[in-house]
Amino acid sequence: MWYFLKYIRHYLVSNSRHGTHSPFVYALADEAIYNKSFQSNHQVQYPEGFNPKYKALLNKILSYWKIDRLSDDLEDLNAQAIWIKDIQQYEPETLLKAIRAGKMLIIDQPHKKKHFKPWQALWQQKEVIVSIDLFSFGILLHRNGQRKEHFLLR
Repeated sequence: MWYFLKYIRHYLVSNSRHGTHSPFVYALADEAIYNKSFQSNHQVQYPEGFNPKYKALLNKILSYWKIDRLSDDLEDLNAQAIWIKDIQQYEPETLLKAIRAGKMLIIDQPHKKKHFKPWQALWQQKEVIVSIDLFSFGILLHRNGQRKEHFLLR
């Protein structure tokens, strides 16, 4: 029940692309997330067994940003993005180190009860410049030249 209420709240307070003031995130929302006709020939390599219900949306986002590889291993030097299934299994400093190294973190189910506080604490850190909360997953990254912002998108 708690999770369902969080979903309704997220829907009510989140923005569509028109409530987004960052050109970087607005372009993502407009050209990929909300664009039903978005097509990309860009191939993304996923971890073995990766098949969450939001894979199609995540594929659009990673393809839009031309990210070649999503890994579930923080030590994977070839991956531009790291999928974090259970945020609690990592020390916050380990995740922040990956962000400082230029990795994008994709946090699975950040609104689940056991994940919410670590998710919230992480996106508030100074290393995280852009955080995008899509409810089913969250994106954390460092982006030079942009002011720190947290986006809630539907």
